[in-house]
Amino acid sequence: MASSSAWLVLLMGIGLSGALDLNLQNSSSKLLTVLNTSAPAQELLYHIDVWRNEASAVAQDNPASSNLESVIRSEVGGDWERGRLVLQIANQARTLELKQAIYTALWKELQQTKQIYDPLKILEFYDQLSVHTDVPLQLMDHIYRAFIYRSAQLLEAPFHTASRVATFPLVDSLVNRLTFSTFDYLRDILEVLYDAVLALETPLSVVQRLGNFTASLTQLAQANLQLLSRQELKRGDPEVQNALQSNIRNLISQPGFEKEVTNSLQSEIYEHLPNDEQLLYTARKVCIRNGTQENSYIYECPQTYLICSNARDPKKAAYFIQRGHSNDSRPQFAFYSAFWRNRYILMEPATATASNATNSITKNVYSRPNINWWRVVYVNGGISFYDAATENSVLCGGDPLHWDGEEHHVYTRHASQFSAHQAECTWSLEDCSDAA
Repeated sequence: MASSSAWLVLLMGIGLSGALDLNLQNSSSKLLTVLNTSAPAQELLYHIDVWRNEASAVAQDNPASSNLESVIRSEVGGDWERGRLVLQIANQARTLELKQAIYTALWKELQQTKQIYDPLKILEFYDQLSVHTDVPLQLMDHIYRAFIYRSAQLLEAPFHTASRVATFPLVDSLVNRLTFSTFDYLRDILEVLYDAVLALETPLSVVQRLGNFTASLTQLAQANLQLLSRQELKRGDPEVQNALQSNIRNLISQPGFEKEVTNSLQSEIYEHLPNDEQLLYTARKVCIRNGTQENSYIYECPQTYLICSNARDPKKAAYFIQRGHSNDSRPQFAFYSAFWRNRYILMEPATATASNATNSITKNVYSRPNINWWRVVYVNGGISFYDAATENSVLCGGDPLHWDGEEHHVYTRHASQFSAHQAECTWSLEDCSDAA
């Protein structure tokens, strides 16, 4: 009888006299019906036990917990949306014991109704409990871990298919929902995800299939960084490293990257690029050195408005970088002089030369006030510059055959000649941000 009395006191600890809203008061809540009744204690217990379809609660080892689960199960009736009503009732409970029992029973009911297979349902329940300050920490941790592991299982799908056209609507829904969260759930999800997929797939396939992962630019940045930190990817496999570089280049080439991704995340991403590429994004000003000599830098010729390759002069050789995107969203760069203000390195159109004329050059690179865009291509040992408009011409220099006294002219070759003149058409960048 003592246990029956304790259970009755526990149930009657809920304050329901006008605290719930009209919608709840008008609901067909069996829990409210029993708790609002004026019947004696034994009759209340009888109602609860009938719903549970089990023997009298007095004979149970843990009558309060088991009976409460039965009442809640009847209340929810297989429709998890009614769980919101039960949470409203829990809000009005006057005893901590009753509140915590309701939270635990609802978590069990979430699993019984198979909602646990949908990570968004788990997250919704977790968020609902987060507004309550009296939920047991152990329960919150258990629910959180269930959400993380179920989310990771769902996100495995893009990593187990080689198709570049496959779609994953459930993955997209989950990832999209995470963009609206103020908490960094994705970091924990990715850690579990990479543990799983790297145990089943090769590092190369995981890196390549990260391209199947549709997410915001911030989420993609985080996904790339966490993958880069994995020990499985630090074994020096050139093919894996090239794939990692390709992922990063694809990421930073997105038009919204610099606006949408925080500066701290951008900095971490840039650190994984070769030095020349880093400087394109991190340096305020750069000096551009030709691949043929250690002391051969681009800037205006001594006597003309042509561009030459001259001895290093930190003031004259420093160029500000402008970044943009062409109509097809690919990145392009413009360079304007920090010394001759607003003069760009510009290629004037020229009559096309035959692609098989291996020694043909065109002196059409000037210092001009008009903006001029270049496409940057990354090659072993440096970078090369192609005219962004047609990509038919590549910027070259360093061959004395094409100099005129002190005028060590820079010139262009047809793009098809790059391989035969790679040293001439390869450039390195130096950070000249401090140049006056």
